[in-house]
Amino acid sequence: MEQHELLEIVKNVYPFDVLTEDQLHYIISGSKYTTFKKGEFLFHEDETVEELDIYFLVSGLAKNVLHRSSGKQYSLRFYYPGDLIGIMIMLTSGEMTFSVQAMENCNVFRIQKSRLLDIMTRNNDFSKIIFESIGNRMKTLYDEIKSKSSDQDDENITLFRTKVHNLMDSPSFIHEEDSILEAANVMKDRDTYGLVVVDSDKTLKGILTQREILSYITEPDRREKVKDWMKRNPFWIRDESFAYEALSYFKHEEVDFVPIMRNDAVVGVLTSTSFLNIQDSNYLDLSYRIQKAVKNEDLVQLATVKSETFQQFIGDLLHQESPGYDVCEVISNYNDRLHRKIIQLTEKEMREEGYGRAPINYCFIVMGSQGRSEQGFHTDQDNGIILDDYSHLSDTKRVDSYFQAFTEKLNQKLDACGFPECTGGIMAKEQKWKRSYTDWKKAIDDWLHEIDAQEVQNTTMFYDFRPIYGDYSIAEEIRRYLAEKSKRSLSMQQLLRKDALRFKLPVGPLGRVNLKPKNHLFNIKKSGLMQIVNMIRIHCVKYGVKEVNTIKRVNALKNMQAFHPRDAENVKLAMHILLTLRTRQNLKELKEGKPLSNDIDVRELSKDERQRLKEAIQIANRLQQVMEISFNRNRVV
Repeated sequence: MEQHELLEIVKNVYPFDVLTEDQLHYIISGSKYTTFKKGEFLFHEDETVEELDIYFLVSGLAKNVLHRSSGKQYSLRFYYPGDLIGIMIMLTSGEMTFSVQAMENCNVFRIQKSRLLDIMTRNNDFSKIIFESIGNRMKTLYDEIKSKSSDQDDENITLFRTKVHNLMDSPSFIHEEDSILEAANVMKDRDTYGLVVVDSDKTLKGILTQREILSYITEPDRREKVKDWMKRNPFWIRDESFAYEALSYFKHEEVDFVPIMRNDAVVGVLTSTSFLNIQDSNYLDLSYRIQKAVKNEDLVQLATVKSETFQQFIGDLLHQESPGYDVCEVISNYNDRLHRKIIQLTEKEMREEGYGRAPINYCFIVMGSQGRSEQGFHTDQDNGIILDDYSHLSDTKRVDSYFQAFTEKLNQKLDACGFPECTGGIMAKEQKWKRSYTDWKKAIDDWLHEIDAQEVQNTTMFYDFRPIYGDYSIAEEIRRYLAEKSKRSLSMQQLLRKDALRFKLPVGPLGRVNLKPKNHLFNIKKSGLMQIVNMIRIHCVKYGVKEVNTIKRVNALKNMQAFHPRDAENVKLAMHILLTLRTRQNLKELKEGKPLSNDIDVRELSKDERQRLKEAIQIANRLQQVMEISFNRNRVV
């Protein structure tokens, strides 16, 4: 397309229709016709404002992508033919850091920004239209960013796996028969936001905060006693509750002062500022150090197997009797943070070595226990990468070369940071686990069609994948495709049942659990965890459940009435027991400098722990028995 053709297109297009012919010709004469293929970036956040020009989209469809520090990308808006792209970044000094990617083959005219700005200084009507457009776009983007960011990452919840008594402040009391003036003086003297109102027996009757004091001052009333103004029947919480339980009330019920009870006595109070104590958490300090790391060596000592601070933090969570599966989620989330930072450092190294930025979008995924957010300290790498389709691009060799070098560096850096390379080769640098979007779909089809032992293993591993960095939308599409295809493959489901039943539990014919293994070592993973995870996964394949974490899978199955609530609670109990025992064992091995394992010495267990372990194994055994009945009913003779 020639410039005179563009002139004919835009001269009647808003807002160019307010320009004079000379002004319009001045802008168009400095433009250049360019084509971007599907998946290519019109511009990327790595580019500077100085490198940016303005794009007039002639044909095709493009999307605006915001890159978050967490590694996740959000698509905020779309561009259609006739749209101007890049003007908002230019006029906001580049503070809106996002990229624009072609969703279809796009034909654009690249307009010199200097000429556009020049015309804006000479044509007030044109300038006004542009600035009004920028304002509207900024508001739209702000609303979108708020909406996208409102979904809290699961890892934030784990920060509140702290008991209330670790956050509470000492209470200040006032008698219900005292005057409001006396109450105000107590608040002033003790510099507190609220008081706990009690009767002569020290029984909780209500609360009085600065809000009630203000009501007393501003509302003419002759009543002057505390009992006349206090808030009756206030929300309260027990000191052994978790802090996140109280936090939910602060967020949703608009409370700002909560008494803490032990038995029938008030032993403390929580205010909104109480939660600031969590900022002293070692976990947050470690997370900050990860974020500020500038080289891979900075991360080595922050690895879970190296950091005594992190190990102490996990020990504290166990001591507070946090559910074992929540503790393992904390470990997994911490490892996710390490992975994301290592990916960012690897991207930076690729640029420094002349490879440039990633030529296409990609999504890095983790599988196995990390994919399910059930990691312990004994772990290796189970990861892969989903690339955006690129076979239609002119230089596919450059894409292949980039991602081969990138994944090799990445797997090597992960190894240095405490994640040993997978002996089975389940790593992003291996071609089998590094595929384009379309090739991943073909691989899924092949696995479900061929149906041999290797394909069953591949399906089992891949079904537990979870995206942690990059373009999540690619991974979400693959997740939907995998779930739907697996749900319809009855043959694969039957083979998954058969494969899962191979791993027998140490339970006798009469249901008695054998806790006397050779060398007195009981393998938590092979004799309990594996069976539960496998059985729940098979149910999810059958019903098309897209959750990855075992506890979330159980909840989803329960909600769709595919799992009895009692069975769901039993699975949670078993997972809690087994993961708690494994994590404690790992911490003990780290402290003693012994190799990490999934083995526990049953002789070192207390009587109560042995009983709880038996209970967990019996739950796993019942799940396996139900699966065996299903297998026999559905198998082809």
